[in-house]
Amino acid sequence: MTAVVSSGYSWPWTKKNKAKPGELGPRLFVMTAGAVLGAVVAAAAHDQISGPWPAFIFGVGAPATIRGLLSGIEVAPRADSSSVPRSASRKPLPAPGPGEVREDAP
Repeated sequence: MTAVVSSGYSWPWTKKNKAKPGELGPRLFVMTAGAVLGAVVAAAAHDQISGPWPAFIFGVGAPATIRGLLSGIEVAPRADSSSVPRSASRKPLPAPGPGEVREDAP
């Protein structure tokens, strides 16, 4: 949902990132996914909810709450291990001698 909204209500995998004036598919997807997410959250908490209005509030607030929780997570491409400098403080440990067992070995 977030990727569709951030690309201007168009599919993020298309080359053109602007929505056509008559294109309803991405907007309907965002609306339907939000409704399904709200329904799942309200259904999951139905034992603790005392009536229809609290369930409605849970359902309406669920997409915004989850979006807020996920906003602190940053996804970045993984760095190539050869380009990451090795820390000077991490030196390989010496190999154990014959009959010895290393305590820190996995």
